[in-house]
Amino acid sequence: MNSNPLNEKVILITGASSGIGAAAALAFDAAGAKVAVAARRKDKLDELATRMHQPLVIQVDLSIGTEVKEMIGKVIAHYGRIDVLVNNAAAIIVAQSEMVKSDDMLLAFQTNVLGAITATQESLRFMQKQGAGHIINVGSPGFMMGIPFYAPYVCSKAALSAWTRTIQAEWAGSGIRVSEYFPGYIKTDSRPDSRLGIVEQDFLMTADQNFIAKMFTKPKTPEHVARQLVRLILKPQTLVYCDFGVKIGAYISNISSFRLAIASQMAKTAREKKNISIFANQ
Repeated sequence: MNSNPLNEKVILITGASSGIGAAAALAFDAAGAKVAVAARRKDKLDELATRMHQPLVIQVDLSIGTEVKEMIGKVIAHYGRIDVLVNNAAAIIVAQSEMVKSDDMLLAFQTNVLGAITATQESLRFMQKQGAGHIINVGSPGFMMGIPFYAPYVCSKAALSAWTRTIQAEWAGSGIRVSEYFPGYIKTDSRPDSRLGIVEQDFLMTADQNFIAKMFTKPKTPEHVARQLVRLILKPQTLVYCDFGVKIGAYISNISSFRLAIASQMAKTAREKKNISIFANQ
């Protein structure tokens, strides 16, 4: 008798071509799960697949509803079930708030919110038949702070949190578990889609930022998050923070004076690094 609780579990991870998604795919695969990896960049998925035990590779654009539905259909056709859906994919767009375009907001919401909702709804149909299932939505505490120059991302993540918490309430006791995961600042090689030219992940940060800001922005690795996601499947929880610093940062975000002081310093740092002024389009 196999005592591994993840053995034979079917897990679908979106945004699996890099960062958290790729690390989670490797961790779930190593733990014995059957893993489906989905993202836009098939070349990256194919490379990831060479380090796994025969995963299902699905090229998909999460901003297109029909492709999201087809993604779930492919998982069911291949494995016959779906036990865990990890909504991790995200469009990250960097721009000054006064210059954010409607198309930027639409792309962020279509990918980060509607893509996750459609994937969840499609998965739910099969999870209900199975009598169990687990939805994990990878959110961001950044919307609580108001991260400068990331308006499309943080607005869409706020909406995703609202959706997550709503279905947690509606589906309580149904056998369908819903978890929210807040990763905080994760150091990866991926760059956002920037309207400010090339930006590194730490362009909001400076060595002399205050202690609280350093706690909130202390980077973790994708592998750290992957280990936590494995534990989250084994022991489901309603909300998990990446670490204590992220939890404290989220709490501090509810104190308006602290929140504004930290976030405005981030904005100042970014403007100095990119040599841009407030209301640069005026």
